[in-house]
This record gives sequence, C-alpha cells and structure tokens, in this order.
Amino acid sequence: MSRFLVSGKIALITGGNRGIGLGAAKALGESGAKVILVARDQGALEQSATGLCASGIDVNCAAFDLARTGEISTWYEECVCRHGRPEILVNAAGITRRGDAINLDLADWSETLAINATAVFELSRVFARSLIEAKARGKIVNIASLMTAAARRGTSAYAASKGALGQLTKALAIEWASHGIHVNAIAPGYIDTEMSKSLREDPEFDGWVKKRCPLGRWGSAEDIAWPIVFLASPASDFITGQVIYVDGGWLATF
Repeated sequence: MSRFLVSGKIALITGGNRGIGLGAAKALGESGAKVILVARDQGALEQSATGLCASGIDVNCAAFDLARTGEISTWYEECVCRHGRPEILVNAAGITRRGDAINLDLADWSETLAINATAVFELSRVFARSLIEAKARGKIVNIASLMTAAARRGTSAYAASKGALGQLTKALAIEWASHGIHVNAIAPGYIDTEMSKSLREDPEFDGWVKKRCPLGRWGSAEDIAWPIVFLASPASDFITGQVIYVDGGWLATF
C-alpha cells in the first residue's frame, strides 16, 4: 500500500481552510505529507491548522489572496523559502457568482475567472518552474466541477471558469509530462460545503440533487479527498491530463 502514500512530500493546498481544500489537507496529512494551507484569512487558516495539528498532521499556513494574480510568483518564492519546495499542488480555491448572463456584472465575471482559472494557471506554472529548476518531479490536482462538462442557468461565469480549468489541465499535462510533472483534475458533483450551503438549505433544490444523483445524496469533502490523495501519490504515475468525475454517477445518467 506504500504506493498510495505521500510520505515525506510537501503539499500546498489552496482553499485549505475549509471544504474540499481542508478535506484534502487532512487526507494528505494522514497519508504522510507535510501540508501548507493557503487562503486569504489568516485567522481562519490558523483555526483549521489547529484542528489538523490535533490529529498529528504537520501543517503550516501561508495566507494569500489569489485574486492578486500578479503577486503569486513573489509570494510563492517566499513560501518555498519559509516552508520548503512543494511537490504536490492542490488547486482547490474557487468562488462562484450566480446570476443570469444578461444581467451578470462584468466585475463578477472577471473575479470568477481570475480566481478559478487565471490564479490556477499562474500558481501551477510557478510551482512547475520551481520543480523543473530543481530537476524534481511533482503532482498537480485541480478541482474542476460537473460544470466542466455541463451547465445550469445562472452559472455562466462559474461554468466558463471550470470549462477552462478542464482544458488547462490537459494543456499543462502535455507541456510538463517530459519533466515528470503530472497534471490531473477531480470534478466533484454536488458536495456538502460552505459554498453550497444556500442550495442545500433550499428544500426543492436539495430534493432535486438527491433524486437526480444515482447514489441519492450530496457528496462530502472526504469523498473528494481520497481521490486527490490517489492522484498525488505514486499509485497514479501513469495518469496525466485527466478530468475524473467524482459525482455519485451524475453524468452517467439523464
């Protein structure tokens, strides 16, 4: 089972203070990695880190606002100096701005694309650049979405950003394969997180999700965390450029 472990690796996880990011940090830490949590709110990061530390996980915090895409490179270099060079990157940070496309504020569109796509591109390439210079191998796991393949009304910005993320995953996988850097994505179905809270609290929508999903429930952060560990581990060394849907069977039916 050692092929499924990430012992001794450093894993940087964006959106690491909650939801899928925090779930990934916990699973990677339990699998032997030292984890670096990234989010905007230092206080929230420290609170999440305290919980992980209580479970015996080696964890550090690196607060940063990924919307400041032009500063990612400098921040990352400082992060490496302080905490070591990550060999695993989980791009789990993301936002959504809902609204009909015809009325959506352009600022909401730009912010969604900046965090969900542009920041992933910039952070992934500074991560890869650091590894290539060190002649080291690495794993990138992007958090995509059902909306990488489909869409719903009112989700134009989010769907566009996650569609871009799916294609970006493939493009970077091809470019960096010769350097031993694998790039894959997990596309979750409807997951019980803070981002989906308003949807879960809508009885009609909650009932629709449970009826529409073949497994009959919302997913959990843990349901996504262990596939992330697999893609970060040596067990996935012949997998790159893939978008893997962890959706309870959602896309398999209609």
